[in-house]
Order: sequence, then C-alpha cells, then structure tokens
Amino acid sequence: MARTLYFVSGSPFAWRAMLALAFKGLDYTAVELHGSKGETKTPEHLARNPRGKVPVLVDGDVTVYESVAVLAYLERAYPETPLFGTTPKQAAHIWQRVMEVEGYLSAALAGAARPIFTQTFAGREDEINQHFADARAEIATVDGWLNGNDFMAGDSPSAIDAMLYPALAMIARIGPSLKVPGITPNIPDYEADFPALAAWMKRVEALPGFDDAYPPHWRSAA
Repeated sequence: MARTLYFVSGSPFAWRAMLALAFKGLDYTAVELHGSKGETKTPEHLARNPRGKVPVLVDGDVTVYESVAVLAYLERAYPETPLFGTTPKQAAHIWQRVMEVEGYLSAALAGAARPIFTQTFAGREDEINQHFADARAEIATVDGWLNGNDFMAGDSPSAIDAMLYPALAMIARIGPSLKVPGITPNIPDYEADFPALAAWMKRVEALPGFDDAYPPHWRSAA
C-alpha cells in the first residue's frame, strides 16, 4: 500500500509523523509543501486537510491529519514495532507523556516562537519570556523521564520520542540565534546542562530513517 506524507520543512508536527513512520520501519513518499508559496492552501491540499496544515498522511484510501492522530492511526494500522507499548499500563504511560509534550512543552514553544515569527511580539515581551521560562522548566522535567533508559519509554523508541525530539531540536535551533529586544530565551545547552538528554538526542539521530525525516532547509543551511 502506497503511503504519502505531506510536510512543510521544519514543521515539528510533520516531523513527529515522519519519525513515527521511521520508528515503525514503514516506507513512505514525502511530499514537501511550501507555505510561503501558498501550497498548503491549494484546493488539492484543502481536500486532504480543510485546515490547510501539515502533516497529512495518505495511506491508500485513508487520509489522516493532525500529528497525534497520525501516530494513533499508524499504531492501529501497523501494530508491529509498537509506538504505544504492548500493555494497557505502558499505553497509558506513553499517552500521558505524549499529551504532556503537547499540552506543556509544545504549547510553551508555540507561545514563545509564534509572535516572533509573525512579528507580533511588540508589547508582549513579558508574556514571551514567560513562555520561554515555561519551556526551560519542561526541558528539565522531560530530562527526568529517561530515568536511565535509552529512550523515553524504555529500550526502544516510542511515540514520546517522536513527539519530543522535534520540539527540543526546534528550541536548540532558534534559541541561540534569537536577537529580539526585551526577549531573553535563556535556552539551556543540552550537552552542558542535560547530558543525558543530549545523549538521548544522539541515539534518536542514529536511528534508521532519521536522516530522511530531517528538515531539508535545515540541512541546506548547515
């Protein structure tokens, strides 16, 4: 069955879906859309996702959008190499962490980054700084999730790793280069401040399929 994943380079939401596909060892065709060219708002893409966003997974006659829904679909459609564990207890634990990433770390990152990217930060500096502080606190929290394991839920990658890696990579990328008056991101140095988390990121980067999921424009800018 042919699988196609529509993405925008650098979208952490699309990256989640691509990592999940990689973790499961599933082949897919990645189709890059460019928001700046209006490609997420074309009639063709709106037919796939009426909200005009990514990711969108087309798997045969099934179309799924929203990144967490894509992960849930992949788990039910392809239960081999599970993303959500093999027992009810493991599934509950992983879903709990997935929703924590979505509700806290990703929310803080969006609250900090969106006004900067959209140039609507004037007068909102205190609010944005609080979002960055919240993101730093969440990074310290997720560092404790490893608890000596290779991956966030044990010895193999799970949905938590797929959710978490893009958010942390995004923070590491935008933080050091951010020069906006009145905004102090104070992004931690993972190697110095969270060595276990930095080592985990390297393990994720070494997994099969990671390179195919890496944002193309990040690679070309390196």
